Amino acid sequence: MRPLRHLESLGVALTVVPCGRDGAISAERIDAALQGARLLVTTHASNVSGAILPIGELAALAQRRRALYLVDAAQTAGIVPIDLGTTEVDLLAFTGHKGLFGPPGTGGLYVREGVEIQPLVRGGTGSDSAHEVQPAFMPDALESGTLNVAGIAGLGAGVRFVAGIGVDAVQAHERRLATRFVDAAAEIPRVMVHGPAGAAERCGIVSFSVAGVSPSEVGLLLDESFGIMARTGLHCAPSAHRTLGTFPAGTVRFGFGWFNTAAEVDAAVDALRQIVAWSTKAAAGAM
Repeated sequence: MRPLRHLESLGVALTVVPCGRDGAISAERIDAALQGARLLVTTHASNVSGAILPIGELAALAQRRRALYLVDAAQTAGIVPIDLGTTEVDLLAFTGHKGLFGPPGTGGLYVREGVEIQPLVRGGTGSDSAHEVQPAFMPDALESGTLNVAGIAGLGAGVRFVAGIGVDAVQAHERRLATRFVDAAAEIPRVMVHGPAGAAERCGIVSFSVAGVSPSEVGLLLDESFGIMARTGLHCAPSAHRTLGTFPAGTVRFGFGWFNTAAEVDAAVDALRQIVAWSTKAAAGAM
């Protein structure tokens, strides 16, 4: 949101269409907001709730309204199948260090042929050196300076690893783990899981709250008492937490991935049971 808020400060009209608490978005509200718009920007999956948006349907809406469509696939590249040959997405940004197993600081931007965007940085490209203006051809138009060759090589290795497994297999594995956790956590008193109810509507990200215990305290207990890592707080997405009703404390978030196991999910669930039991006993002792 920060780049969009910056553009808004420069005079660009910005309309924000909120999702529901389950992470679903109304196609009708998107369509209404697209009237007169030049660009639609969405995530493919929420980094807070894990909810997956129907980018194929949204791309069709944007195309009908003659707006470009930019997708943030940071949470889904290498995890959820994306077919840019059949989905009319104009721009798709992805990070390399998550589902593609690349080094931090790597990523990419897909630009559909025929879409023109201004370079963020201008400078040397090692090509078209007879001219002192930025090349117009891709990818040189957007790739000035010395590239992160070592990082790109690492990203390439990660992509080959994922390709060897198959994105469908990765998605199925993460869904099984997320479903296992969500189903078990639903049986623990005072634990609330946020986001979609169905496994098909989410990636491997699960956010939850424990009534009466702050997310930061839950995260600290998971770390120090059980050796379990979690991300707590607002996850750089305050508006998403306002929608979920978890602002300003945020939530506790697990991100289940290819290298996680069912046994680790069960250990996390058992840790939550103990944390709830401890906090219940502590609250009773304070009365």
